[in-house]
Amino acid sequence: MVNHPLPLFLATALTFTVSAPQTIASGVDDLSFSPIPGETLISLKFPQAGDRGTTQSSGGGGTRGGSCFTQANTNLRIVAPSQDTFTATANPSLFVYVPANKGVEGEFVLVDGAGELIHSQTVAVPSKESILAIAVPTTVGLEPGGEYAWAFAVNCTIDNQVVGSAVEAGLVRQELDVEITEQIEETNEPLSKANLYANQGIWQDTLMIVASLPEQRQELVELFDSVGLGQFSDVPILFVGTDEAGDVPLTN
Repeated sequence: MVNHPLPLFLATALTFTVSAPQTIASGVDDLSFSPIPGETLISLKFPQAGDRGTTQSSGGGGTRGGSCFTQANTNLRIVAPSQDTFTATANPSLFVYVPANKGVEGEFVLVDGAGELIHSQTVAVPSKESILAIAVPTTVGLEPGGEYAWAFAVNCTIDNQVVGSAVEAGLVRQELDVEITEQIEETNEPLSKANLYANQGIWQDTLMIVASLPEQRQELVELFDSVGLGQFSDVPILFVGTDEAGDVPLTN
């Protein structure tokens, strides 16, 4: 598991603590959603929790000074089966759930394994609940084998007081075997690519592909259900910092 202490300073008075990643082994077996060797995933379903080992909660948000959200007991969430995930790409999109809110400003922060800030940006946040898919910009790029921490925070003003919430997560850019890489490069069908990533336990890339295909809503619902994230199945996905279409609604 990746752990993260590093100060996350927002553009406002809100401050949260995010930690710098600690070294973890490079094999996918270190993450709770790792597949069983040789297992073939059908309909982009990750292995059941009993096969993946102990499943960690997906980065529930911490709050300070009140709530910016309109419904009780709602908060930011990392949209992943574990707080720490793998990607195989230099510029993945990272997914965070934002509940319906009273009008908030968002900030995305990315740090490297040494705890150095390598990217931060403000993010427009809609007032309706949504999943934001925030792309790591091409001006940054994750290094192969690199370990990172990222955080997303929102803040608003209530009774002349700045309050807010934040979530954090770990991320490793996994180097795939040459054979798997060749299969992915030679596959033109997006869902086949997603299945290849899923079989390697690469959550971010699997979700990126399926979420960008609005015609494949059922596959995305099944993917969420397979890792206990079914509560997000009807939440629109909004892409930030990419060339994707504005959103990928999952409503029937």
